[in-house]
Amino acid sequence: MKKIFTLFASSLLSLSLFAFDGSRLSISSPGTSTELKIQIDGRPFTMKNNAITIGYLTEGRHDIKIFRDKKKGAFAYGKREDIVYQSAVFLKRGYHLDITVNRFGKVMTDEHRIDVKDDWYNDEDEYYDNDGWNSGYANVMSGRDFETVKDQIRKEWFENNRLISVRTITDKNNFTTQQVKELMLLFTFENNRLEVAKYAYRKTVDKEKYYQLNDAFTFSSSKDDLARFIRESR
Repeated sequence: MKKIFTLFASSLLSLSLFAFDGSRLSISSPGTSTELKIQIDGRPFTMKNNAITIGYLTEGRHDIKIFRDKKKGAFAYGKREDIVYQSAVFLKRGYHLDITVNRFGKVMTDEHRIDVKDDWYNDEDEYYDNDGWNSGYANVMSGRDFETVKDQIRKEWFENNRLISVRTITDKNNFTTQQVKELMLLFTFENNRLEVAKYAYRKTVDKEKYYQLNDAFTFSSSKDDLARFIRESR
């Protein structure tokens, strides 16, 4: 059993290292004084100094819109905006797509394979959006890899071994609140679900949604315990 678990833990580490090689998107407009705004899949994101790097988008098609608000005349009504760029892009796993808008409104795109040996890969990027996700949270595990991890964890007979596996994979990846909830539901015992919620909190990109985990608890005492843990962790 110990040998089997060691092999499983090794496979989890290998998978987590692969999952870290996620998709990245950068949008910038150097030398432009006019404040630009962006929407990704219809969702507004806040740019800092007309630049943003996002590392938690899933692989696949995404609709990008870059625009600036028009100055309204004396008799103008409603929202008016100048569209700088509007198109669908495809983010490939393991690639960084860079979109640059110059001062004349010309848009250039470039794509590079993510390589941990590159100096720019280890730059200290900041990730901003209107939900306040920041502090370098990136590379959320893809849905495909997450389902593989859950299937492997389900094969563990004992919850104690499942808990060790969850800790191992959490140390190497970031998660959404929904993914944390699904990990919690792999456990029968309430105390283990609570342990998963606490352990994954620091690696969750949308902490403001953590209240949604309350649905995975049966006892109010567990909800209160998690709420107290979150307050003390801030």
